[in-house]
Amino acid sequence: MNILKKTAIIGLTILLSFASLTGCGVMDKSAAREAAVNFMEAVKTGDTDGVNTYSSGEVASGSFVRLFDADYLKEQLTSGLGDSALNDETLEKLDEFYSLYSTMMEDYKITDVSMNSDGTATAYITMKNSFPFDVITSEKAQEKFAAATESYNNSSADELLTISQEEGAEAATDKARNDLTMLAIDTYEELIRDSEPVTYMLALTLSKNEETSLWYVTAVQSYDSSVAGTGAPATDTDTSATDASTSETQVPSEDSSAADTSGN
Repeated sequence: MNILKKTAIIGLTILLSFASLTGCGVMDKSAAREAAVNFMEAVKTGDTDGVNTYSSGEVASGSFVRLFDADYLKEQLTSGLGDSALNDETLEKLDEFYSLYSTMMEDYKITDVSMNSDGTATAYITMKNSFPFDVITSEKAQEKFAAATESYNNSSADELLTISQEEGAEAATDKARNDLTMLAIDTYEELIRDSEPVTYMLALTLSKNEETSLWYVTAVQSYDSSVAGTGAPATDTDTSATDASTSETQVPSEDSSAADTSGN
């Protein structure tokens, strides 16, 4: 075989090898994108099984997912107050209030997916919420509730004293706890109604399960410096996975096309 034929064969082999690698990369990128879409859709719709399928245990039980979990948020509050202290009317009102959180994600868009040198992938996402994450922890909210509490204390002092004398201090405390919880809900619901939609920029780190070839989310991180300190999602990371280096990563800008919730 002359040298030209050998060179042609070598060239073809190299070409096919690179084509094979590129094809694998494209398939991985597509699979990682699909996993990111499935994860976000599961969070948006409250699909616990979907969240568990497309994310690590740390992410599934982490702060980002829990922001949209009405049952978890209610449990956190009632466990601190004591379930027995809250009456049925207050508990029903809490259900209605926290249901707002489970539906606050209006839309999301996968703006880009990049494959990293360590074998992980990063999916960049813009997420539109009907109100900010920090609406009930903002300084404005605290000021409004503090003013409402002071007004309640002034107007209810005599009533609470009478209940304490006739039924005991615990009954008076329970009365105040229910009243103030309802007052807090009314205050926060008003702030939510007055809020404008807000868009957050997120980055999901994804890893590939080598046994199943399925991709799953191992970290959720806010990449929007404009919302730093405003209750934007904290980082949820699976420390057993190797995360992509993101210190020099530039977040791709959102294009003007319609929101993509299908991964296409």
